[in-house]
Amino acid sequence: MNRFSGWCLPALLFILATAAAPLGAEPQKIGLALSGGGARGLAHIGVLRALEANDIAIDYIAGTSMGSVIGGLYAAGFSVDEIERVVSEIDWTEVFSDASPRKFRSQRQKELEQNQLINYRLGFNGGEVQIPLGVLQGQRLNQLLTRLVLPVLDVEDFSDLSIPFQAVATDLVSGAAVNLGSGNMVEAMRASMSVPGVFSPVEHGEMLLVDGGLSNNLPVSTVREMGADIVIAVDVSMPMYPRELLDSVLRVTEQITTLMTRVNTEQQIAGLKPDDVLIVPNLVEVGSATFELAEHAIRAGQQATEHVLVEHANYLTRRIGSRLPASAMAGFVVDFVELNNQSNLDDEILRSRLTVELGQPLDTVQLAEDLQTLYGLEIFEHVSWQPVRNAAGQRGIRVDAIPHQWGPNYLQFGLSASDDFSGNNDYSLAVAYTRTGMNRLGGELRTDMQIGVRGGLALDFYQPMDRRAQYFFNPVALYRKRELNVFEDDQKLAEIRLRETGLKLGLGRNFGTTGRLRLDYQRLEGDADVTAGAVGLPDESYSIGELQLQASQDTLDDIDFPRHGYQLMLAARAGRTGLGSDEDYEQLFGLASQAHTFGRHSIVWRVNAGYTRDDAAPLERVFELGGFGKLSGLAPNQLNGQHFGMATMAYYRRLGNVDFLPAYAGFSLEAGNVWQDDDDISFSNLRAAGSLFIGANSPLGPVYLAYGRAEGGDSSLYLFVGNPFVGN
Repeated sequence: MNRFSGWCLPALLFILATAAAPLGAEPQKIGLALSGGGARGLAHIGVLRALEANDIAIDYIAGTSMGSVIGGLYAAGFSVDEIERVVSEIDWTEVFSDASPRKFRSQRQKELEQNQLINYRLGFNGGEVQIPLGVLQGQRLNQLLTRLVLPVLDVEDFSDLSIPFQAVATDLVSGAAVNLGSGNMVEAMRASMSVPGVFSPVEHGEMLLVDGGLSNNLPVSTVREMGADIVIAVDVSMPMYPRELLDSVLRVTEQITTLMTRVNTEQQIAGLKPDDVLIVPNLVEVGSATFELAEHAIRAGQQATEHVLVEHANYLTRRIGSRLPASAMAGFVVDFVELNNQSNLDDEILRSRLTVELGQPLDTVQLAEDLQTLYGLEIFEHVSWQPVRNAAGQRGIRVDAIPHQWGPNYLQFGLSASDDFSGNNDYSLAVAYTRTGMNRLGGELRTDMQIGVRGGLALDFYQPMDRRAQYFFNPVALYRKRELNVFEDDQKLAEIRLRETGLKLGLGRNFGTTGRLRLDYQRLEGDADVTAGAVGLPDESYSIGELQLQASQDTLDDIDFPRHGYQLMLAARAGRTGLGSDEDYEQLFGLASQAHTFGRHSIVWRVNAGYTRDDAAPLERVFELGGFGKLSGLAPNQLNGQHFGMATMAYYRRLGNVDFLPAYAGFSLEAGNVWQDDDDISFSNLRAAGSLFIGANSPLGPVYLAYGRAEGGDSSLYLFVGNPFVGN
């Protein structure tokens, strides 16, 4: 647009609009109806920018789903530039995830991650399996919305906002549209965008509310009921696919979803009057989940609006409006904290994790982290807060901690697998049953069962001993079995099956969510049976009685494909005849790992080693190496000995932009060995190895297809479920 046309268009629109309005007539009220459409809804930002540029003030706003978020922010007093900045800074992948950031998870939970269970829990209560009402409970979405509408969080009547506003949801029971114009604004927005099956419904009185797109995706009727004389309707909903594009299950599923919203959208469009305005941005390239195309969507919304305004200039009253937030939470001094704790946990456990200072301005950033720490306990369906006043007129906050509807007892399943397509494989299926919240301090009882080459059964009781869960007691009754391979000159001679039954008693001290010190006494009775090959080893039984002291620090952001953080562990183990062991031995072992990320590129390095004093460890306590990530190219656990050392550098690059199944390609460089005699330990006899791999963070956990090659010519092709680059 040249300088002349840029000056002329607003002036022409003003003259036309003024001439069309009778003298002394009251300006007609303009209502803005913003449809849902996921990432396509970001086009609403461009629509608002064009309206402001042409001095068209909005009197009412109604929005559905993403339209409720953009419209709600604008109604709250945010400028268009502020809204665009906010949405561009949001990591939408994190928002549409319930997983608590790993830094907020306890050391207990990080320890259990090593079991490679699927990060999805089913309820198991009263003998019945219970499934959550949605894949996501919306904890992160709630936190985001709370942060966004913070300036008006204490506004209960949305007509008191800078622009009167309503969010549209659907009653899941009756199917009727529900217009939310009062109450909690975060709850209203959250309900409006609760896609059934994806997000759990929002309880609102006696109703269960879900996405408004099911009943009124383009809320023309809503904004007209609010008092609008002229409606500007913005439709960014997904179009229907033509028959020739219905060529996959995914496309058919998308079409069914679109059908549910398209019918009521067309009904609302049919109800538009001659003076109303319909804006349909050109969003052919933008899907409902392509948030990375935000800039394109915003530009399309602005262009479509500018085009339409030229055609409808004489229908729109031009006024410059002043919009300010209805209230401001900045400087909000907290006089009290109220808890709505609906779990079995002691209130003081929750209070101990809240760092709100009474008599001081509310630190909303710190409060958000506190709530994430509470959510990280994995007891609550959601943890949120809102401002309240008491009878004396003091201002405070109420923290709502609502436990899972399908708790407090859960089932988890898992799979671990390794196959080098040369006869060496290790497949295990796992199931865990956990009873949480067994007492006021949060004790839990967990039963783990694993079936496969590495199998076992464990009954694990974890009991915090104080309200901050700093100290704990952890007795475990267990049975386990595993295979030990015996090689000589890289030739497999025998397989030995080890089976152990016994008890482990643990005491420890947690240091926040990243550090731990624990002492364990372990007493086991075992059998060693030769199951293949013959090396003159008789079947025999053995006894283990030992103490182990372990210190660990873990700040990795992800256990499977970490991007940043580190992991440290150092342990000392001593077997004694006086503790029940067949012989005396002492071992020291540990690891250090760190991850770095640069854009799509990540590097993880790891060093781990083990040492046995006087080369005296029994067969069941030797160290093992071999397999993918542990000298790739060698057979799994091909090497074993009294001592070992290993260094690994793994590089991987993120492929594509599929958030629900992130994929990577990379390689590893490895060096290590085992030694039977400490006099043989030397850098000069390290064995080099490496791998090329592709991997994906699947619902079953990390899955790799890799090729490994070791010094000397050993090579293997691996199918691996698990993570070879992080952990012990």
